[in-house]
Amino acid sequence: MRRALICLLVLACGCSEDAPPPPRELVLETAVGAEGVSADVAFEIPEGTRSITIVVQGADDALYALGAFALGDQAELVHLPAGAPGPAMQMTYEQEQIGQLAGDLYQSIRLGTFTHVYPYRPDQNVIAGTGFLRVASNRSGPVTVRILMPEDDGANVLPLNLYVVSDTLADPNTPEFRSEVTRLFAQANVVVTFNGVERIPGTALERITDFSEPQEAPTSMSAMLPGLVADRMATGLDIFFVEGLPAGVGGLALGTPGPPIRGSYYFGVVVRGGFPAAELARITAHEAGHFLALQHVLNRGISGRTYPDPLDDTTPGADNLMEGGTLLTPHQAFALSRSALLITP
Repeated sequence: MRRALICLLVLACGCSEDAPPPPRELVLETAVGAEGVSADVAFEIPEGTRSITIVVQGADDALYALGAFALGDQAELVHLPAGAPGPAMQMTYEQEQIGQLAGDLYQSIRLGTFTHVYPYRPDQNVIAGTGFLRVASNRSGPVTVRILMPEDDGANVLPLNLYVVSDTLADPNTPEFRSEVTRLFAQANVVVTFNGVERIPGTALERITDFSEPQEAPTSMSAMLPGLVADRMATGLDIFFVEGLPAGVGGLALGTPGPPIRGSYYFGVVVRGGFPAAELARITAHEAGHFLALQHVLNRGISGRTYPDPLDDTTPGADNLMEGGTLLTPHQAFALSRSALLITP
């Protein structure tokens, strides 16, 4: 059935030499069946594509990931273990509190809205042609699949929109803060620009009191912050500075990676204000790194098992931005460079 569908799409695209190139953003509908996976969703990958960002949106209380994924060469990349994926998804998300799905593709399971960016390693390549995917979930039901395929045009500019969600918190947008954030991302040849700062007073979100592992839920307080600015037309990533976060939490990303879609409840990064400028910049860059692409160098599950990131040149315990330090490796720089949020100068 999938092969027939793919052939039909290829014929439709190839019927004329003057046919326009495939679109770089698609919105498709499918449904997860009782067995925990959807039917194949076929899509065209244009030549010269920088990366493929897949965003799956479904029920807020359901877990989502990719059950299959292939590029233009039709080679399946996920290879989930046999059986319905739902129980394994619930175990790693709810009991182990890691959310990393078994299989050959490194992906982070998510409640409500799942995001995956490919490639995330320098030995991975985007292959043009007809690809396909399947959605995996612990719940049956309809889902929307959004696929962003930005052109590989050398984009390396990351605009940041700063929002102070407080009546009293000091303005974080100091020269020292901007200089340090700029320096940290320059290691990856990412040029940070700042679209200024806006204060948002009078909300009930100045102090975020809930926190969940491995990532925030759609109903969490932090996931309400993007709604404060959902109608803005700004380009770039939103950074929300708040007065308080739960004990031991200096900042959090609303996605690892996050959906590069304004209006999503997972669009943005949250940082606790009040730190000295250099530390505030490091926390901001760390959380923005999560949102664009990067995992912690090493995570530990409830069982005590360790889960390294998918990159070959990161070392636990070393000075690294994703471990509390400030340095980035070449492979981390590559992963950041694939983000759909980057724009051309």
